[in-house]
Amino acid sequence: MRITIVGCGYVGSALASHWHQQGRHWLRVTTTRDERLAELAPLADAVQRLEASDPDQLRQALETSEAAVFCLAPGGNRQVDAAGYEATYLRTMEAVAAVVSQLPELRQLVYTSSCSVYGEATGLVEEDTPLQPREPHARILRDAEDLLLTCRSPQRRVAIARLGAIYGPGRELEPRFRSLAGSRREGDGSSLISWIHRDDVVAGLTWAVEQGFDGLINLVDDEPISVRELIDRSCRAAGLEPVIWDGDNGTTTSPAAEKRISNRRLRELGLSLLHPRLAILATTPGTGPEPQPAT
Repeated sequence: MRITIVGCGYVGSALASHWHQQGRHWLRVTTTRDERLAELAPLADAVQRLEASDPDQLRQALETSEAAVFCLAPGGNRQVDAAGYEATYLRTMEAVAAVVSQLPELRQLVYTSSCSVYGEATGLVEEDTPLQPREPHARILRDAEDLLLTCRSPQRRVAIARLGAIYGPGRELEPRFRSLAGSRREGDGSSLISWIHRDDVVAGLTWAVEQGFDGLINLVDDEPISVRELIDRSCRAAGLEPVIWDGDNGTTTSPAAEKRISNRRLRELGLSLLHPRLAILATTPGTGPEPQPAT
């Protein structure tokens, strides 16, 4: 299969490395940065500098591909900046919608979105749960999804993977949270976060392309964990002072404490996770009730 990966950051480069090692596909990868061209060259048959929001450049990158995987991320320090998200996600999906009819060989589009599109939803959240994005960047991600879905046709499949918070090599959790030891934080830390290991994202995207998946899927692990529980476990494991939560003085528990992203569809489709739960859940005692599976 001829595949283009649009965006080779943390996830995209790992996906490219995986497919390169398999040697089963012809692979093109793209980056927005000239200095990364040489770094990415060993991972693919072709490497291209690409501004994916430019329809002409995007058409050139995709014109011989049978599948395209969009692993987009804002550049610089704009991780939650609405303008950065709009430039990266919305403008790219507008370009996809503008050129896809000119790409008859392109039979599948796979896109990494985020569980943040669920926003204010509560309870058990599945793929058909109505989207209620709260933050501006999450609303942009929802709009980008909607644009991509307009590209679906009887000849073209569209797969959207809604990712949990990503961790993995180079993005280990414990060092990040241990730096908060002894600090004072707003709220009570009860909000649940669903996580996913980078290698499980790679496995999920590989499956989506090679199985021709068409639809939505939550890529999250089995056990969401509250912010408080994760930080407390991390600090305890390192013998550090706990975080002081202002919400302990009577602040109302966040509605996000009741939101659990379900990965039931992932299981029903036969996918298994390499990392079904955070390692720290198995190695350190908690202070609250046992986490429940995200089903």
